[in-house]
Amino acid sequence: MTMISLCEQYQEALGRKDLTFVLGLFTDDAVIRAPVSGTANVKDFHAYIFSNTKRTAMRFPNVIRRRDVPPAITMQFSYTLAIEGGHIVVLDGVANFEIDERAMKFKSLTFVYDPAEVRQLMAEAGIAPPDHPEPAFAQHVR
Repeated sequence: MTMISLCEQYQEALGRKDLTFVLGLFTDDAVIRAPVSGTANVKDFHAYIFSNTKRTAMRFPNVIRRRDVPPAITMQFSYTLAIEGGHIVVLDGVANFEIDERAMKFKSLTFVYDPAEVRQLMAEAGIAPPDHPEPAFAQHVR
């Protein structure tokens, strides 16, 4: 399996909302960082996303492979979410996948995007923010 195919499998599993498959793509100690959810474990992050979206679709139009250690792939993404209340949110940003090459699994995933519209629509739809006390990138905001 290649790093690109690992990312493609992740994209497909998101569309199916297949939590079990998603968990199998990450190491046991992997973390996810995102502007809305902060730093979270893989299971909690995806369970939250899947429980608060009716449909998801993620596209990765551009890929950059980082050659240093740990190996990583950075992908431009366009992520479309249909949330409660019929709202459609399109997030455009980048996702950085750090990869454990021995296990051929993700060690971490960091999303970078503007969360303003997501937060506003979540509030309008009555969706509670995730239960993660430490926001992603908090050390840069303080």
